[in-house]
Amino acid sequence: MSFLAPTLLAGAAFIALPIILHLVMRREPKKVEFPALRFVRKRQSTNQTRLRLRHWILLALRCAFILFLVLALARPVLRGSGLLGEGKAGLAAAVVIDNSPRMDYLKKNESRLDAAKETATWLLEKLPADAEVALVEPGRARRAKLGERDAAILRTERLRTTPAAAPLADAVIEAVSLLAERPDHRREVYVFTDLSRVVWNDGALNLMGEALKANEGTKLYLVDVGEKDPVNAGLGELELSADHLATGEIVTLRTDALASENLSGRPRSVEVWLAPAGGKATKRAEEQVELSDVAQPVEVPLSGLTAGVHQGYVRLSGDDPLSADNTRYFTVSVDPPPRLLLVGATVDDTNLMAEALAPSALAQTAAAQFAVEQIAVDGLDRAQLATFDAVMLLDPPALTSAEWRKLSDFVQTGGGLAVMLGRNAVGKLDEFNAPAPQLLLQGELRWVDSKATYLAPTGYGHPVLRQLADIAEATPWPAFPVFKKWAVANFDKAATTVATFADGTPAIVEGLFGSGRVLLVTTPLSDRASGDPWNLLPTNPDPWPFLALVEGMADYLVGADNRPLNYEAGRVVSLPLPRRSDLATYVLDPPTGDPLPQSLSPGQQEIVVTVTDQVGNYRVRSGGERARLDRGFSVNSAPDVGMLARAEFPTIEAALGEDRVELVASRNSLSSTIDLGSVGRELFPWLIAIVAIVLACEQWLADRFYKTD
Repeated sequence: MSFLAPTLLAGAAFIALPIILHLVMRREPKKVEFPALRFVRKRQSTNQTRLRLRHWILLALRCAFILFLVLALARPVLRGSGLLGEGKAGLAAAVVIDNSPRMDYLKKNESRLDAAKETATWLLEKLPADAEVALVEPGRARRAKLGERDAAILRTERLRTTPAAAPLADAVIEAVSLLAERPDHRREVYVFTDLSRVVWNDGALNLMGEALKANEGTKLYLVDVGEKDPVNAGLGELELSADHLATGEIVTLRTDALASENLSGRPRSVEVWLAPAGGKATKRAEEQVELSDVAQPVEVPLSGLTAGVHQGYVRLSGDDPLSADNTRYFTVSVDPPPRLLLVGATVDDTNLMAEALAPSALAQTAAAQFAVEQIAVDGLDRAQLATFDAVMLLDPPALTSAEWRKLSDFVQTGGGLAVMLGRNAVGKLDEFNAPAPQLLLQGELRWVDSKATYLAPTGYGHPVLRQLADIAEATPWPAFPVFKKWAVANFDKAATTVATFADGTPAIVEGLFGSGRVLLVTTPLSDRASGDPWNLLPTNPDPWPFLALVEGMADYLVGADNRPLNYEAGRVVSLPLPRRSDLATYVLDPPTGDPLPQSLSPGQQEIVVTVTDQVGNYRVRSGGERARLDRGFSVNSAPDVGMLARAEFPTIEAALGEDRVELVASRNSLSSTIDLGSVGRELFPWLIAIVAIVLACEQWLADRFYKTD
């Protein structure tokens, strides 16, 4: 407790006045004459006892009147002790407001965020004018700074929800560390939250608990702006069977419908809409679902998609207080299969590879992943390589210098080339080590290594091996022996080893030439099992690793775009540019707002979009009506945005510490917290009321005590 006018406490000395008056103004007892002396004496004793008690009560009231009057005039202020006492240098406070889409939950046409902003503004206005305050926004790129109260109020008023909001725990930890810069201040963090369990989970509580423990003296106040029994129904994460499709393929959309317990049993429909750029959305499918507090899976197939980019959304029908999880957006790209040229000593030598990349059963239905053309090596000089995306030389014999130069020009302009060496190169080292082929092969052929081994990649990060990454430990490479391979030395400095054999020698080597790429394989991937095969990679009874390997190689060579097209808000999106492209500009169309023109640097190979804080479908275009570039992607909120189940405060209190956290459920309790903890509560009104009561009692008793006959 402190006093605004401590010098007035000296007035307490006036307590001596009633004591002096009490001793001077003693009342003489009345004389009463009765016939019976015994009765007179008894009456005299009773009167003396009553007079003595009234004297002391009257004295106490007069002393209390002076004491409370002096205390009231001294203006005492009651302050909470908190964890740091009053603080020697004032108050440092941080306000953290959850700005995730959950805060768009409506009640009486007011969102949780609006309620939080209104209360936070009121809170900031009640704090002392000299307090150092900061608003910490989850997900804000810049670190918050302590400053003036008016600046924090302005930022609070401008706050909006964003699907790209960072975890609330990160903002709380930032606020705690920010206030730690003021060790001599009283430090308080006010967190406006709906207490959702997905936010106040065990991991987040552990991190916040460690931050509070490391910065003793900081008090955390949780301002509850949520509902005890929220009502909501929505969709979970949207998954696609594939983001990139070949012509004729079917894409399957999968999601979950989930509702709060108070909506269980109600029927809803899940609708799939396609929304062409600049066109009107049309409903393509619909599934009925009965809501439940247990996730109800929904699966909808989409077929008949033509070549191009298709965008749309999946929507849960009906309304509820939170709309952020009722719609999920998606993008699918349907591309014609890339053209791949297979070149062998004879056409028959390319059949195994052709069947692996474009099975005849799929080729007849136009659903093959690659459009494969097979030729013999003697037809290479007549082939129009510019019409193909990649070329594979399957155990080629020695080529002429003109043919090597033709392949070099193809790769130079962005084509992909794979050279798989085998028996047809035996005895022709001089031809393969000549300057023309060495531009592409990246290394010199030395000899045939006949020591049996098998493929044993040391890593699966390269795109060629990425399809095998998730099952790397289960891939039975020893079951696919390699009996012979080429020993290659003097690799180019820019060459990269993609995969090795078990003996450590290179199996697949990548080289870059111009705008294209070259893969050198030191053993053929087209040998039949009969005769004297160099390996059994394509002819094992269960050759699935071989199929995954050659498909990865073909994808990499043709520059297939296997990057995802559907992202969570806040992620960086990368879109590849067309190969052999001379584009200088492009336009980014966000879900809302004006198109954003952008420029491209010479040699740029991809477009990177870093601002993805809007939910919806994005489109990237260039080339005008010819649309030489047409890409798209979709952005969605986090899958848990509709999970509104609340955490229990005792759990939070146990994790953070009973003396470090306090729950504030109403503005009145928040006002008491501010008055006591931050500003201090003046006791003047209470003391004046007590003075008035004491004075009234003294007057009433004095009138009865000094009443004249």
